[in-house]
Amino acid sequence: MGAGTVFFDDARGLQRCLNSVAPYVDLIIAIDGRFKDFEEYYDISNDGSKEVVESFSNAKYYCFPNLTEIEKRNKYLEIAHAYGLDFLIVIDSDEYAIFDGETFKNNLEKIIFQKGYSEFGSDSTPEVYGIKMYDQQFERQEITVERYNERLLYKPGCLRYSSIHSNLIDIHDTNRNFTTAKYTSEIEGITLYNDDDLRTAEYILKSRRYQHYLFGSERLERKRIVGYETLKYK
Repeated sequence: MGAGTVFFDDARGLQRCLNSVAPYVDLIIAIDGRFKDFEEYYDISNDGSKEVVESFSNAKYYCFPNLTEIEKRNKYLEIAHAYGLDFLIVIDSDEYAIFDGETFKNNLEKIIFQKGYSEFGSDSTPEVYGIKMYDQQFERQEITVERYNERLLYKPGCLRYSSIHSNLIDIHDTNRNFTTAKYTSEIEGITLYNDDDLRTAEYILKSRRYQHYLFGSERLERKRIVGYETLKYK
């Protein structure tokens, strides 16, 4: 069981994020580096983020600067494959998790059991599960949205993000894509929360400009894949 996160200059958020998941996973894959087209002149976090990652015994620090968000997320899927992880939680540095540990563990065991005994499926076939999130709305930061998001990946090494930063495909069958509300099922025992409260006002401003750019650049592909042009939620 692992967790994957990408970050840049977010030591305080990263500390909260990793504190929340470290007791429940075997490996945290933490990808540092400036996002491509993000408004900053240096490429690697210089606020102590690396030291935060290295303070966790089950976390691995990697640095891949000047990549898109899709490319950075795909890096931890590749690394998850190298480590042979069966499950991966996708969590950003401005998010944190609350676990009901026993419930979550039991639900993972049920998935393993069902995959192993399905007459139609295979235990190597990737699936995507929805985790409940309380998510700060991008356009109106004072509003928090409750929703399920595709954040638990089974056989993550067989999945890749493609075209838009929230779209997952099966690398062995690219016609299988997992977008919002198309995950296999919802899983209980974990809830994610998102906010920017630990970031500086200057960083938040840069982040919002970057996200406006990102969503704009994905507009046509988003319309093709999910049927609408703008991303309502982060």
